[in-house]
Amino acid sequence: MIIINGINSEIIRKILPKFLKKNKIIGIYNSIYTGPRHKNLTILKKNQKSLNKIKGLIKNEKKITFINFAAKRDKGLVLKFNKNNFLDTIQNNIIDSLNILKILLPFMIKNNFGRIIFSSSSTAENGSIGNLGYSSSKASLKGINGTIAKEYKDYNITSNILSLGYFNSRMWTSLPEKNRKTLISNTLKNKLCDENAIYEIIKTLIKFNSINNSTIFIDGGNLQK
Repeated sequence: MIIINGINSEIIRKILPKFLKKNKIIGIYNSIYTGPRHKNLTILKKNQKSLNKIKGLIKNEKKITFINFAAKRDKGLVLKFNKNNFLDTIQNNIIDSLNILKILLPFMIKNNFGRIIFSSSSTAENGSIGNLGYSSSKASLKGINGTIAKEYKDYNITSNILSLGYFNSRMWTSLPEKNRKTLISNTLKNKLCDENAIYEIIKTLIKFNSINNSTIFIDGGNLQK
């Protein structure tokens, strides 16, 4: 069983069909879900009622994986810092995923198996102009990841981060061409990354417990790290 927070993520949508072939998936969304439907896919809106429903859906599952791809971006320079916008971004990107984990961890401990995977951004982790909340949430993942990995290492539970670069998405194509050329020139690959790499690495992280408390960069060699 795989629980994905941020099922509307464009990257997740591209690799979701592959996971659905052999896995039951619970997809959690924030506002409106417009993605595919499948017999192996249960869609839940992010609220307390849904969180309570998850318990019933996973109670008989022996292997549980949690993937967090929820990512809200804020806009605005620090000079125009807005506390409410900042906290809303942290709530969506960090706190909501921890509330889901709080429900999943007892089942993982009982089953002596759990895989936790956070998505991050190799650019945002070191600060991104105009994205204080987003960058803060991604930078904080290192501490969160390490804490979880160390707290539950004796229960065959691993926690890792996928630090992503630039992919073919609406967010990417919405950038001015000049900006895109500058960003891509700051990578060793000089090309957009392949979503299939994410799929293959997630499969590996689920299969092996020897990868724990790690950050795996899928960013084409970002020179701005």
